[in-house]
Amino acid sequence: MRSVAQFMRIPAGRLFFGVALFSMALCSDLSATTCQPPPTLAARLKSHPTPQTWSDLGNWFGERSQFDCAAEAFRSALRLAPSDAKLNYLLGLALYQSQRYDEAIPPLRKSTAADPGQLPTHLLLGSSLSRTGQLPEAEEQWRAALRIDPSSQMALHGLAEALLKEQDYGAVIELLHDAHLDDTLTVDLATAYGNGGQLDDAIAVVTRAMETSSSPALSVTLVTLYIKESRSDDAERAAQKAYAQHPDSFAVQIAYMKTLVLNGDWAPARPLGKKLLLEKPHDFDVLYANGVLERQDNEFEAARDHLTEAADLNPRASDVFYNLGVAFARLHNPRNAIEPLRKAIALGDKQPEVHFELANALRATGDTDGARQEMAAYQQAVKDGENYTLAVSKTKEADGDLAKGDLELAIQRYREGFQAFPKYTLAGYKLALALDKAGQSDEERSVLQQVVTTDPGFAAALYQLGYLESRSGDNASAEQHFRQAVSAAPAYTQAWISLAATLGMESKFPAAQEALATALHLDPRNAEARELSHELTVAQNQQSHN
Repeated sequence: MRSVAQFMRIPAGRLFFGVALFSMALCSDLSATTCQPPPTLAARLKSHPTPQTWSDLGNWFGERSQFDCAAEAFRSALRLAPSDAKLNYLLGLALYQSQRYDEAIPPLRKSTAADPGQLPTHLLLGSSLSRTGQLPEAEEQWRAALRIDPSSQMALHGLAEALLKEQDYGAVIELLHDAHLDDTLTVDLATAYGNGGQLDDAIAVVTRAMETSSSPALSVTLVTLYIKESRSDDAERAAQKAYAQHPDSFAVQIAYMKTLVLNGDWAPARPLGKKLLLEKPHDFDVLYANGVLERQDNEFEAARDHLTEAADLNPRASDVFYNLGVAFARLHNPRNAIEPLRKAIALGDKQPEVHFELANALRATGDTDGARQEMAAYQQAVKDGENYTLAVSKTKEADGDLAKGDLELAIQRYREGFQAFPKYTLAGYKLALALDKAGQSDEERSVLQQVVTTDPGFAAALYQLGYLESRSGDNASAEQHFRQAVSAAPAYTQAWISLAATLGMESKFPAAQEALATALHLDPRNAEARELSHELTVAQNQQSHN
């Protein structure tokens, strides 16, 4: 949780709530509760209940972390000055510190309405909205904060976090690419790169940051990225180094535990797993890791129990259900193994083994047709896994060729990778960009259409299709693809600008200005958007005079 000092930008331990106007109905109202003022303030309140006196009392409560008392005081004060911006902010702050986030939102909204230029109010309102799951509204507040201070790291993190939850990874990259990054923002940018399929960029961002910082958050992020890139040995080495540096960090211990289990390094994993189970017996990661260890050690009843609890804590974790199904199967209970194995598949588990285990469980219960279908799925999954590995390998080789300036060889290898596994749409997208550089627009268009058919939410591919259509003079198709791009990624500033330009070429000036207004709302300092706005205004005026 952010401290009050971070919101107020004042040193901790000093004036907690700052100068505020605030009043209460009666001093006796306080003394009738646990909110007891000190004798000196009680006397002042009785003889001279001025706003400053009540402000001093609010500070006194705040310094002692009696946030509920402070909140009640500010509520009473607002009866005397309901529109006071600072007073509404202070009430919201007290409620936020009391973890009453829903209640904090209305006074904070009133504060921003009365005085929209206060950065701390937007930050606090954005955080309150985010904590209550109101992400679009939270985004508005983070953006408002950035319009006041474009370098605010708290606002940048808040907006990035909201965009990550919406899986708008391109928007996060655009937001943070040129920002001054602290450890938190580095993790945000690396997460966006990693989740967007740009694992090499993600690892580079974290590795560069770790030249000057060895924070647990950076170390855990690097381990996670190595695991995603199937570099399990590198992941374990990074986790082991982090564990040596931060042996008391729970996040680091869990990361190290995960790599040990992933690599089957059972000897060091067992004592660490038991230690963590004693310390955090109901933590999801601890339960899962111990369940896998117990399954490995043929302790199937313990594995079943721990994995069942883990599944209850996180019903979206496919690996948990796979291991739970295997535990049931090894306990000679194939009927109970079927449901978790099917759930693992439904949750996206693409490992061949899950189909193999399910086939065996179905066969044991007499479902021979089902077993036959799962064996066919197992064989297909094995083939898909091989093709995916080939596609990733070819794409990495092509990246290297492109970096060396060998465009022709890069195109050949991107093409081989995409043909090997068309579901690996990143290979197709990179192939399209390489074809664009080579001027092979017909094949580029065909590849991009394959990509967006497989992944209709691939905003960058939709944008590139729009760019191609615009370049060929087909403004109607370009408009359609740009609209699809901003629908898939609402914070994609460049797509909004291109949509505005296309609408302008179609003489749809009001719609063009509306799209451009969105772009400027996302990035008020965007020079391209500002220039286009001027050009659209000139063109619209000329049309009205003709």
